Amino acid sequence: MAGSERTIVWFRRDLRIDDNPALATAAREGSVLPVFIWCPVEYGQYYPGRCSRWWLKQSLAHLGKSLESLGCPLVLIRAKESTLAALLKCVHLIGATRVVYNRLYGIENVRSCTIDDLGLESSKDEESSNALLSRAWSPGWRIAEKMLEEFVSSGLLQYSKHGMKVGGTTTSLLSPYLHFGKSEAKESIPLFLRAIGFREYSRYLCFNFPFTHERSLLGNLKHYPWIMDEDRFKSWRQGMTGYPLVDAGMRELWATGWTHNRIRVIVSSFAVKFLQIPWIWGMKYFWDVLLDADLESDILGWQYISGSLPDGHELSRLDNPEVQGQKYDPDGEYVRTWIPELARMPTEWIHRPWDAPRSILEVAGVELGFNYPKPIVELHTARECLDDAICMMWQLDTAAKLAELNGEVVEDNMNCIKGSNIPVVVLKKELSSTVSSFRQRLPNGNGTNKLQPTEVKGPYKQIIQADVMNASNVEDTESTANLQVSRKRSHRYLEQKADRNGAGKFEDDASVDSGTSTSRPSKRVA
Repeated sequence: MAGSERTIVWFRRDLRIDDNPALATAAREGSVLPVFIWCPVEYGQYYPGRCSRWWLKQSLAHLGKSLESLGCPLVLIRAKESTLAALLKCVHLIGATRVVYNRLYGIENVRSCTIDDLGLESSKDEESSNALLSRAWSPGWRIAEKMLEEFVSSGLLQYSKHGMKVGGTTTSLLSPYLHFGKSEAKESIPLFLRAIGFREYSRYLCFNFPFTHERSLLGNLKHYPWIMDEDRFKSWRQGMTGYPLVDAGMRELWATGWTHNRIRVIVSSFAVKFLQIPWIWGMKYFWDVLLDADLESDILGWQYISGSLPDGHELSRLDNPEVQGQKYDPDGEYVRTWIPELARMPTEWIHRPWDAPRSILEVAGVELGFNYPKPIVELHTARECLDDAICMMWQLDTAAKLAELNGEVVEDNMNCIKGSNIPVVVLKKELSSTVSSFRQRLPNGNGTNKLQPTEVKGPYKQIIQADVMNASNVEDTESTANLQVSRKRSHRYLEQKADRNGAGKFEDDASVDSGTSTSRPSKRVA
């Protein structure tokens, strides 16, 4: 039987050659046709965000080169109707005897496309903005291997001690690689697997409770009085809330498509508890801008901090951003990196500039309400509003139960949220450059035996003609303009710091984990 099979290897979220059981099995038993199918219509409202699509595009290019070097080019297919229909047509056209793939808990015209024809970058604006990502990241399974090796050899032993520090290279930066299947979770050792375990738990949760992408698991939030305020949402995503650690995290997220897991918890908790923005708004924003955008992990994280998981934060819990800043960024370097307006603030006041004496603010060049915002909501006000909202939630819940007993139909707040237009972040054509925060070196390729390619003939080689699914083209010009100024200042600040340190280039440290974490901030504000 060996050598007689004509096998299609269907790549999905396993874009790697090593540790790929489906590819290895196919290569042992006959000729191989690697296939990747892109079907935008199947994603529905969770069409991948621009950062995630950029990462996928680069990963496919890297995988394609690796397979081509083995004599087995990757076939890219853009499907108009469904992945299954495209796959069946592919089987028929080449006379494949079987299809192999690695199992996923996911959804289940065939002609070869180029990567550009897949439409992963749906506009010139996205291409321009994505140029910033290439300064910080280099997708590809070879690079994932190298990063894992470096982390295990140098960073893993310090992971439990320094993993919560938001300004250091104490985590692995592997979450985007894990999401697209360029590294395997089982390759790490148990200490690191504890963090990876949350990622696997999120898949278990969503597989067994598929409604969690739009409703809370416990149902306790269905009568919560969310504040659907677009101005608050805009201030949050721009990093203009007046709370330095929150703003630094949101600016880093926009500039690089990534931020430390602890920061994800802090900014998401701030959105839900301080601003009372619907958690679905925040989740969908993360979905659009995160490089490692992972629906299951994001769902787990946002539900966790919203108090709708059995082991999550209590809904009444309100964490103080000032206290969190002192704990996770004690020297203020993370804030200074991403908020150049506060670069000259003394460490004592960096996380609470509103309390700083006027003389300190003048020396630091900070004018609250002018070049850096005052807090969007005071801590004590946020505490009172959260308590009032929870009280109202339980009153509405009681009234709804009584109404149901009387045979009345009661609608929950999800219908209102679904009916609203969730504000989106959009891109501007010209964006200033940002300093790369991550060092990534291309490893030398290891020698690998050639695979037997399946020859593709006839119309199968032609490029499919299909409409590109465009993302929103509404411009958020004010947001982009503010971020442009911030990035330029950040660039100058980093260069000046490098000069002071005597280095040719200052490289900001960074860290990671997938999705919004389930780790708990320790402070509770009474």
